[in-house]
Amino acid sequence: MKILYLEDNRQEAALVSRYMQTTPHAFVLASTLDEAREATVSSPELIMVDLVLGHTRDGYKFIRELRAQGYEQPIIAVTGLTAPKDLQECRQIGADDVLVKPFTINQLADVIHQYAS
Repeated sequence: MKILYLEDNRQEAALVSRYMQTTPHAFVLASTLDEAREATVSSPELIMVDLVLGHTRDGYKFIRELRAQGYEQPIIAVTGLTAPKDLQECRQIGADDVLVKPFTINQLADVIHQYAS
């Protein structure tokens, strides 16, 4: 499975990248919206999106763009925002699931396995 992960936090990105090296999945890490947009050309089968990039909510914008362009594959919102209104907004913008930060490698693996099957 081709997986794209948009994450601007270097430590979190490095952790996920190390884990992904132990899996059979093709993995692309993007740290900016522009990199993520470019990476969608390769038709990822799963996209994971950090919702808060820097001090903006550009991850929300990216998910909306993907859905408006007809992207139908699963999108996982990755966020530390856990208020009920934030989680509800994830669904409203088109996220299929939410991975709450901080997450464990087991939680990451479970989410990927759920959508890779």
